[in-house]
Amino acid sequence: MTHPAFVSDGIFAIIGPTGSGKTTILDAICLALYGRTPRLNKVTKSENEIMARQTGACFSEVLFETQAGRFRCHWSQRRARKKPDGELQTPKHEIADADSNQILDAKLRGVAEQIEMVTGMDFDRFTRSMLLAQGGFAAFLQAVPDERAPILEQITGTEIYSQISMCVHERRSDERKTLDLMMAELAGVQLLGDEEEQQLNVSLDHHNNQEVLLQQEITKKNLAMTWLEQLNSLEKDLGFIIEQQHDLLQRRELFKPELERLERAKQALEISAVHADISALRREQESANQECNDRRLALPGREAELKTAADALTLAVADLEQKRIEQKSTLAVIRKVQALDIKLQEKEEPMIKVNEVILAIKRSLSTLLAKNNDDCRDLAIKSIAFTEVRERLRLKKADEGLIANLAGIGSRFDILRDLNEQHGNKAAELSIAEMQMAELDRTWHEQTVMLATKEKELNACQHDFVHYQNQLKKTLAGRAMADWRGASMLLKERSASLQKTMKAIHSLADLKANLEALNNRQAMLTLAQDGLVNKIQVQVEQCGAYEREVHLLETQLSLFKRIQDLTDIRHQLEDEQPCPLCGAKEHPFATGTIPVPDETMTLLKGARENYKQANAMHSGLKIKQAENVKDLEQLLLQRNECIDRIAIEEAEIQDAFSIFALDVSAQERETVLVNLVQETDKNLENTLQVVQVVDEYEQKMELAREALEKSKESFAQSERENQTASHKKISAEQDVTRIAKELSTLDFQRQKTLDKELAALATYGIKSLALDALAHVQLELAARRDQYLDLQKQNSDLEKQIASLQSQTKYQAEQISNLEIDLKNQQNMLMALKADQDLLMHERNSLFGDRNPHEVETHLVAVIEAGEKRIEGLRQTLSVTEQECAKLKSAIESIEKTIFSRSLKLQEVALVFKTQLDKFNFADEASYINACLSEDERKNLMLNAQKLENEYTELETRRKDKADLLEIERQKKVTAQSPEFLVQERSGLISRLKEIQQAIGAMQQKLEGNERLRKKQQERVQAINLQKRESLRWDTLHALIGSSDGKKYRNFAQGLTFEMMIGHANRQLLKMTDRYLLIRDESQPLELNVVDNYQAGEIRSTKNLSGGESFIVSLSLALGLSHMASKNVRVDSLFLDEGFGTLDEDALDTALETLAGLQQAGKLIGVISHVPTLKERISTRIQISHQTGGRSLISGPGCRRLD
Repeated sequence: MTHPAFVSDGIFAIIGPTGSGKTTILDAICLALYGRTPRLNKVTKSENEIMARQTGACFSEVLFETQAGRFRCHWSQRRARKKPDGELQTPKHEIADADSNQILDAKLRGVAEQIEMVTGMDFDRFTRSMLLAQGGFAAFLQAVPDERAPILEQITGTEIYSQISMCVHERRSDERKTLDLMMAELAGVQLLGDEEEQQLNVSLDHHNNQEVLLQQEITKKNLAMTWLEQLNSLEKDLGFIIEQQHDLLQRRELFKPELERLERAKQALEISAVHADISALRREQESANQECNDRRLALPGREAELKTAADALTLAVADLEQKRIEQKSTLAVIRKVQALDIKLQEKEEPMIKVNEVILAIKRSLSTLLAKNNDDCRDLAIKSIAFTEVRERLRLKKADEGLIANLAGIGSRFDILRDLNEQHGNKAAELSIAEMQMAELDRTWHEQTVMLATKEKELNACQHDFVHYQNQLKKTLAGRAMADWRGASMLLKERSASLQKTMKAIHSLADLKANLEALNNRQAMLTLAQDGLVNKIQVQVEQCGAYEREVHLLETQLSLFKRIQDLTDIRHQLEDEQPCPLCGAKEHPFATGTIPVPDETMTLLKGARENYKQANAMHSGLKIKQAENVKDLEQLLLQRNECIDRIAIEEAEIQDAFSIFALDVSAQERETVLVNLVQETDKNLENTLQVVQVVDEYEQKMELAREALEKSKESFAQSERENQTASHKKISAEQDVTRIAKELSTLDFQRQKTLDKELAALATYGIKSLALDALAHVQLELAARRDQYLDLQKQNSDLEKQIASLQSQTKYQAEQISNLEIDLKNQQNMLMALKADQDLLMHERNSLFGDRNPHEVETHLVAVIEAGEKRIEGLRQTLSVTEQECAKLKSAIESIEKTIFSRSLKLQEVALVFKTQLDKFNFADEASYINACLSEDERKNLMLNAQKLENEYTELETRRKDKADLLEIERQKKVTAQSPEFLVQERSGLISRLKEIQQAIGAMQQKLEGNERLRKKQQERVQAINLQKRESLRWDTLHALIGSSDGKKYRNFAQGLTFEMMIGHANRQLLKMTDRYLLIRDESQPLELNVVDNYQAGEIRSTKNLSGGESFIVSLSLALGLSHMASKNVRVDSLFLDEGFGTLDEDALDTALETLAGLQQAGKLIGVISHVPTLKERISTRIQISHQTGGRSLISGPGCRRLD
């Protein structure tokens, strides 16, 4: 729009026949900016109605300028692989800086936000302020007031006022319901009197004092019963211990023989070290003798192996020398054969190359012969086809004129089709107008019937409202709704209290069972604690025994070590001379083997392990004793807690029964409570049913009230619609007369143009032309033109192809002759090379046959290497055998020396062992071995003996402890009464305590419940006061703007907006004519009237304006709405997509002058119309012309084709 023609005139027209695509230009602008059009809400992946048929892609691009800069916006969409039947792809939308080409955003949502930011307008404001769509602003003038409100909302964005009005109405109803419910809840609260509350406090103090005294008496009785139970238990334990002591004496008498065996085994253990030494020496001597004999037997075999190895080495050396002589004679023949093989290989390569050349010549010759045959056959076919094409061109000579004239014929056909389409549209318009006239007539009759129906509905709604009102009074039965709600709340509280009491009875039974289990557990833990004390004492004694055994073994081990450490001094001792250390004249260790303390070390390790285990067991028993003490303390706490909870539950149950005024035994409590719960639930159900029925009737009354209001409004609406239908029927009759006249004019123009075109087509043999066959004739002529052009192309192509084929066949014949000569020469050369090769092969076979010289030579070398390796192996075997013989002889000599030395040592140790046997009274070695016991057997005997001793000590200790404890308890003399008497007295005291605790709980619960109700009542009073103020606020707001359908506030807000719009419209209307002035109707806020200044200021309705007057008023309203919608955004362009056909010449001039006058405000006005007279009135025009295939051509200032 920067072309000088647009800038100078300030107004331009987009013209063209109907359906040529004038409105599509504005759609493309909207699509590039917002991705949608006024006619299509959204263009998505699943739907695109704007893409032309039989195309696979579409796009739109707009270059625009705002105060923020110059921008280029691009939108496009394609189908899969750009095929017409392909699936639609996701649209692409981007905005870029037009000067720097920088992409600002390329996301669908992001581009919309960028457009709104740089232009200051969203899609709705853009279509209200810049691009006024076809029929959009005329709808506002023609609408009735109720239909005008939604249109005004859509144009000005005031729909929020309807929502606010409806929300206020709903909130007012909610606040009223909340206040009624709070008042009902307050009415159901009842408090105790001051005197009654004081009496309860005095009685509560008295009962608390009695409770303390009874608890003290019960504690005394419990202590006496516990003392008696302890005396009985101690007497029983003492008798049981004495019986165990008698049994132990019998078992000790039976164990005496085993004890003697143990003592004998301990004596044998003292000399076990010397016996172990002599046994070890005996085993070593026997093993050495056996080894010496084995080696003497093996020596002759090794000497025989030595002689065999030496003989084999001599034979291998002689065989190797013979094979070396044979290798030398064979190598001379191999060298001659290798020379002949090299010559044969040299002959092979030229023969291979000649063979390859012969094969290549044969392949080329075969390919060339086949190609020559194909070209000759193709040349014959092309020659025949060339003759046929020239004949067809001669016969179609007349179609040659279509090449230049077909485009003009198509343009004239488009004009014919346009006229025919206008005729069809006008005929359809006439048919629609007649149908609308009939429909409006039928609507008028229906509205008359509807008016009577609405009156009947109004009477029915009034009857329903009165009926529900009477039913509500009947259901309440003379009581207020608050009384019914208060009664239901009291019954709910009573039911909850009864359920709580029932749970307390069940909990009391569980607590009593738990108390009995805790008593049993306490008795078991006490008995276990006594057993642990005895076990700990036994374990202490056992640890002492093990500690003594460890001490003895450590002493013995130190003596053995001292014997080993005196080796140097033993060498200085002399027979019959006293030892300087001990004074003994016999020195056994100086002549024999020193005892080894291995067995003593083993025994010491076992004794230490036993002491460790016994000590660990003692620690474990002490830990378990501490755990038992802790469990008894915890058990006592749980038992006391259980007793306290039983008392509390009893008090709560008694309190509840006091509140309900019930006096029943403990066994009948649950049955009475179940009956009372059922009775309370039944009364609650009846009360809630009444409340529910009343709520339903109140809801029905509210619905009936709303239905009555809506019926009244519907009746008034029906009256207005009846009047509107009458006016529309008269207007429709006028439209039918006008359209019939326009149809007759179009019919005359269409027939005249058709006759002229038929005369021009006679040259091509067309005698008749029907309007519905224009496309068929055009396609036929295009096909004839295309056929003629195709024949011309075929003629030229065949002529070139024939010349090319003739040249190729001639060249191919020369190549075939040359290849045959080359083939014969190569075959002769191959035969000569073959003869030379046969002579060399005969000489080679006579010398060496077909053997491989390399393999024979390799075999000879391998044989020599194998012989050398065999000789080397035999030499190594001989050396190893010699070494083994020497080692065997040396070992036999060493073993004989060792046997002699060990025999002397064995005699010395035997003498020492005999001395030890005499010392411990063993007759011989056999008696010593019989006295020895295994480690496990000796350990078991020691454990059994120790166990009997420990058991004796434990029983004696326990007997003394129990006797002392029994005497101490008897001296306490806690009571002289029997246990049965104490149990009876304690039961009586507990019963009295429960009664007092129940009374205390009932009084406390009653006082606490009264206090809670008092606080709750105060809170409710405060909440009701706050709710009253809140409800009053919403009542006041509802009186101002609230309504169930939102009309009250919406009509008020839209009335103000409507007044502003009329002011803007009158300024535009004054520029076009000084006759009319728009004003609001005083009785209908959204009704529009016209002041006619040419008739003394008479006020007229806009419904009886003529077509031209209606257009002028609608245009002024549209310009006023555009000014309002643009707000503070600078708008330099305005597009009007509306027909001007209803204006006479003067009105058209006035409208165009007004639009052109907007240039003074810096605006550029674009008008879209198909009215022919606009070509004369507006000099700057953009022409839209029909093209084939559903396309159009755009021409005019600034328009050019983009390649």
